[in-house]
Amino acid sequence: MFKEIKKTQKLYMLVVEQVMSLIDKEVLVCGDKLPSERDLSVEFGLSRATVREAMSALEIMGLVEVKPGLGTFVSECKNENDGVLIELTEKDAISPSEIFEARIILEPQLAKLASQRATQEDLDNLLEILNAAELLSEDQIEEFEILDEEFHSILARASYNDVLFNFALNINRLRNSRLWGNMKFKSLKKKGRITRYKKEHREMYEALVNRDFKRAELLTKKHLIDIREDIFDDVD
Repeated sequence: MFKEIKKTQKLYMLVVEQVMSLIDKEVLVCGDKLPSERDLSVEFGLSRATVREAMSALEIMGLVEVKPGLGTFVSECKNENDGVLIELTEKDAISPSEIFEARIILEPQLAKLASQRATQEDLDNLLEILNAAELLSEDQIEEFEILDEEFHSILARASYNDVLFNFALNINRLRNSRLWGNMKFKSLKKKGRITRYKKEHREMYEALVNRDFKRAELLTKKHLIDIREDIFDDVD
């Protein structure tokens, strides 16, 4: 049923496309159980990690449902998700894992520069965002996401390096895709997540205020790694 995939870039999206095509052609229908992750990796000729990323994307898109102890099943059928693939594959089908890889490389360096270059106005703006976030409850997810994006954007701008700042802006645009949005929302619903991220933001801010560039860099990297682990643990 599945075709072996050649070793090219964006492998996980080729798996997604095959599954979506089979659903569209009604080869796979609602309720059908997919082979195990191990069996799929053999059929596709890919690593289990790549298959897992594809299954996570399909689950977030609402096309499959993972039932603990039972397996993965088709949950949506033909015409239910028209247009999703186009949105998911725009910008060269950049995956969430690639976005995080880029953020973890770039943003700690931006924080390092910001700790040395941020003006008092930059610091005041960051503090305003932190204080606004403190007023939010755990269930005000959309409001927190807006403040979270503003916090990271101001921090990036405070590096006063236009090239790096534009890289950061492009990455942030990718975070607004439907796939990314669903992943963030699902992760932030977990109890205590927003509270922990608020605390980490404040620690990053304090490092900037103290002009401690090493701590600012380390805290930013830790923050992003924590978010990545939370998100991908939730979709495995």
